[in-house]
Amino acid sequence: MLELLALVSLGSLRLERLVSGGEDASATLAPGISVSQAVPNAVAALAESDLYLQPFLRLLEERAEQPTPEPAPPPPTLEELGALELATATPPAGIAFDEDERWIAVNLTTQRATAFVGAQPVRVALVTTGMPDWETPTGDFRVYQRVENETMDSEGLGIPVDSPDGWYVDNVLYTQYVYSGITLHYNYWRPQSYFGSIPSSHGCVGLGYSDAKFLWDFADIGTRVVVYEEAVADRGV
Repeated sequence: MLELLALVSLGSLRLERLVSGGEDASATLAPGISVSQAVPNAVAALAESDLYLQPFLRLLEERAEQPTPEPAPPPPTLEELGALELATATPPAGIAFDEDERWIAVNLTTQRATAFVGAQPVRVALVTTGMPDWETPTGDFRVYQRVENETMDSEGLGIPVDSPDGWYVDNVLYTQYVYSGITLHYNYWRPQSYFGSIPSSHGCVGLGYSDAKFLWDFADIGTRVVVYEEAVADRGV
C-alpha cells in the first residue's frame, strides 16, 4: 500500500496529463471523441518517461477485473446445530420414564442436554459442563429451585472472588438448581466453540441463551434431570 501511495504521489501530474490528454495528440481529435475512446489502455499509452507508473496502472486494471468476493455466511447458531441432531436423539439406555413425563437428559460424554416428553426428544442443546477437578456429578436429580436472574460468585465455596480461582458473574439467566449448587443456566462468558465440545464450568451445565430459555419454559420445580456418561460400548467404540 505504501508503494502505491508513493507511485501516486510521484506520478500524479503525469497521470493527470495522460488521462486529460495534456501530452497526448488524441486530445486534438474531432469533437465527440472522448479520452476513453481515444486511449482505451492507459498502460499502452505511457511514454518512456512514464514507465514507472506501469505497476500502479496494471494493479488498478487487475483490481477492476476482479469480482467482489461474496461475504462469508454466518456460522450456524447453537440452536440450529442442536436442531440438526433432534431427529436422531434417543433416551439414554437403562433410564425409565413415564409416557408423558417431561424430563431432561444431560450427556457429559457428548456435551449435550436433551429435553424429552416420554421417549420423544423435543430439544437438543449443546452445553459446556464441569471441567477437570470441577466435574458435573452424575445422577438422577430434580429441579428444586429456580432463579430467573441472579449473580454467581465463588465466595459460597470459600474461594475469594479476587483470588486466581475466584469468579463473579452477574445477570446469569434462567438458573435451575438440580443438586447442591449444580445448575442449568445461561452461560454468556464462554465462546460458542466451547458448547458441545469443551467442558469448562465449575460443575454447572452451561447453555446458550435460546436453549436456556427453552429449558426454563419446559421445566419446573420437580422436573427430573438425569446426568450421565456414556460407556465406550454404548458409543460403539
